[in-house]
Amino acid sequence: MIEVNITKEDIAFAREKLSKVKSTNTGLSKFGSENKRILTGYVGERIVMKYLDIANDSDTYNYDIIFKDKKLEIKTISCKFKPRPDYWCTVNSHDLAGVHKQEADFYVFLRVLNDYSKGWLLGYMPCKDFFDKGTFVPKGKDFGKFKFVKANATILPIHDLRAIETLKNQA
Repeated sequence: MIEVNITKEDIAFAREKLSKVKSTNTGLSKFGSENKRILTGYVGERIVMKYLDIANDSDTYNYDIIFKDKKLEIKTISCKFKPRPDYWCTVNSHDLAGVHKQEADFYVFLRVLNDYSKGWLLGYMPCKDFFDKGTFVPKGKDFGKFKFVKANATILPIHDLRAIETLKNQA
């Protein structure tokens, strides 16, 4: 896990992207269209772009960034403190039949403090491996102290991810 300081420029980048988003607060897609959640996601994208030295994002429905011909979907959530290795990385799915898998090669996971002062590059995982190794949790299921109320999800502990440095260094 790599800790990074978030700059004013990173937040400005995210706010600029957010200003171009059309609200879709209807139906199953409402979960992903909350402004704070979207802003956090864009901050995460910016962190990854800087870490991997990528000038431009792609930002399609199925992936956010292309790095060395690989499609990266960035998954960022906010937090109150530094995450522990046993915390989960989550990929939500609003597909009522089960799991919706985006057409990306890798998921890259981050956490960002609620005040946008720091973030953590947690690691990455090939999308197929994430679903093979992860635990599927159906919408509405109690899972320890958490209840997945908005969507089906697949979860995997941070310590099971691949180190982000190996993605950066791949040929």
